[in-house]
Amino acid sequence: MDLLLDTADLAEVEHALQCYPIKGVTTNPTMLSRLAQTHVMSHLKALRALIGEERDLHVQLMATDHQTMLEEAHHVVSQLGERTFIAVPVTEVGLSVIKELSKEGLNITATTVFSTMQGILAMLSGARYVAVFYGRMLNLDIDAARVIKELAGLLWTNTSSTQVLAASFRNVTEVTNAYANGAGCCTVKPQLLSTGLAMPSIQKAVQDFADDWKKAYGNKTLLDL
Repeated sequence: MDLLLDTADLAEVEHALQCYPIKGVTTNPTMLSRLAQTHVMSHLKALRALIGEERDLHVQLMATDHQTMLEEAHHVVSQLGERTFIAVPVTEVGLSVIKELSKEGLNITATTVFSTMQGILAMLSGARYVAVFYGRMLNLDIDAARVIKELAGLLWTNTSSTQVLAASFRNVTEVTNAYANGAGCCTVKPQLLSTGLAMPSIQKAVQDFADDWKKAYGNKTLLDL
């Protein structure tokens, strides 16, 4: 079970790496469009430098024809390293690109998955991750949990190395439901991670322990006793 961070913000990534068990970072075109005049590849290189070569970085292709998508994928990997996952939308042309790039040994994230059939086609084409858009599916009255459960079951039955990557979350409940239904990985915005630790009951329990300790030992720590 893995956790990815869903942001392209360098400050958010730096903070999250200090606190959370982050395996990597996912970006998308909308995030990168907010960089204004910043050179996109320079920003992605800064992200790579921040997370290190040992973590995954997911970057979506923006070309729409087969050949240019292949060229774009090779360029991205050459600039950002082997642990870069190329995100490819699951369309007909996308599947043709996934098939070819996976045969070359590139890491592929099949993205914009809204149905079990899309996920199956992506798995059979060689994708390492199948990115299920949980929140967007619920907005369309699609049972996202069922799709994840079906895909996870198929992966288990066929001992596939592909993982279900759940994405596009609106709240913490959706994240926990995705994991509970078999998602091997979730990509989560930093704000949701903070929300998951912000319950008043957590802070109260921590404070209760601290108060009891202080009554007995004052400001001493275990280093002093």
